Amino acid sequence: MSNILTVPEWHADVKTNSKTTLVIVDMQKLFLIDKKSPWMDAKLLSIVPNIEKLIKALGVQNVMFTRFTPPKKWQDEQGSWQTYYRINQKITTSILGSDALDLIDNFIPYIQNSCMASRKKSASIFMAGNFHSIIKKKSTKILIFAGIETDYCVLSSVLDAIHLGYYVIVVMDACASSKKQGQKHASGIFERFPEQLWMTYTNTLIDHVQNSKIH
Repeated sequence: MSNILTVPEWHADVKTNSKTTLVIVDMQKLFLIDKKSPWMDAKLLSIVPNIEKLIKALGVQNVMFTRFTPPKKWQDEQGSWQTYYRINQKITTSILGSDALDLIDNFIPYIQNSCMASRKKSASIFMAGNFHSIIKKKSTKILIFAGIETDYCVLSSVLDAIHLGYYVIVVMDACASSKKQGQKHASGIFERFPEQLWMTYTNTLIDHVQNSKIH
């Protein structure tokens, strides 16, 4: 991967007082621990320790959590999303229940002092009602991404962030995919944006932060 580990040139162009927001995507029971959910995959839990390390290093005040929130019934949606939820109606809240939408317990202690994006019914976090307005109010210039899934919600969110002019950091060992080749496929796309995106790892980024390269 050509742009992994090496600190990109664009860091020199970002003022030292630039605001950074760590975006933690969809670390919910629905995907991680709820055995009633057809989308649960326990191996995704492997990234939890790295995400917690990032929160502690960057400060909880610089964290936003997102939540994927399917409708109560598939009939509540329109167009292709109605088809999507009809096919996947086992994850609608009328069948699965609303508790499955909660974050896993590991992250509950951090919620009090961080922001939670409102309902995200599709892949990109920029479809979560107040997400973009919150990060603009925080004067965010750099978005750091962690969470699930690398080749779906994280990927969609990253591409929207780039199109909107944000600098992006993807922490690859703090992201995960349920698909065998998910990480590889996503990283291949991320590599196409070296001027705006930096792929890195948890400890590398923390070392970078502690050296006051970004704030």
